[in-house]
Amino acid sequence: MGPQRGVLAMEEERGILSGSIRAMGSTSFFKNGKIDFNAFEFSGVLNMGFFCTKYQVKGTLSGNALAAVATTGYGNFQISGTRVTGAASASPTP
Repeated sequence: MGPQRGVLAMEEERGILSGSIRAMGSTSFFKNGKIDFNAFEFSGVLNMGFFCTKYQVKGTLSGNALAAVATTGYGNFQISGTRVTGAASASPTP
């Protein structure tokens, strides 16, 4: 499948993380994630139309750089990205 481009939008309020992942033509919303200093984690279900997969993401923010791993039933996927106006643009790679 190779690298895929996407957009990860995150909002934090009192340590609770919510937002969305837009990748491969689908959008998945998440809430009740956690953020502590520069470490974050959240989970959700990505609906790809012909299949759904649960995911759990754990990662870090360092300045404008994002690095994370998404764990799914189809394997683990590296995510890297750079903050853009109001959101982080993520590129998951297998």
